[in-house]
Amino acid sequence: MTDKIGITDDAAFELAAHIADKQKAKLPEQLSSQISDAEMQIGETWFAWGIFGAITSDRKRRQKLLADYLNRKIQPQSDVQKIVTDITTLESADNQLFNAIAAAGRQAYHEDDDVHLSKIAGIFLNVIKNH
Repeated sequence: MTDKIGITDDAAFELAAHIADKQKAKLPEQLSSQISDAEMQIGETWFAWGIFGAITSDRKRRQKLLADYLNRKIQPQSDVQKIVTDITTLESADNQLFNAIAAAGRQAYHEDDDVHLSKIAGIFLNVIKNH
């Protein structure tokens, strides 16, 4: 996988934000009402990492894109750089839940289907609530 030619960092942010918002809007009410804002931020961050992985294979650029996404869109209460480092660690640790959510982000980028997040939201919610 290589960088998609012509996608600037700003365009990557706009694209990821659009995809994530479109996906979140399709979450069934039953699921979205059970997921807290903090949990949704985690899921969206992992999902965005997958989108950026579809845009570029350059890990440093993906980290920069994710940090920008966090700062501009999610605005988490914790340290953005720590979140980016934690995401990189999760990817390297072969965390199955993280991998499923990131894969859904990659698929959402490649396919014109807006239910990728819904497909894994139930699993994510179950894991969050039970662990």
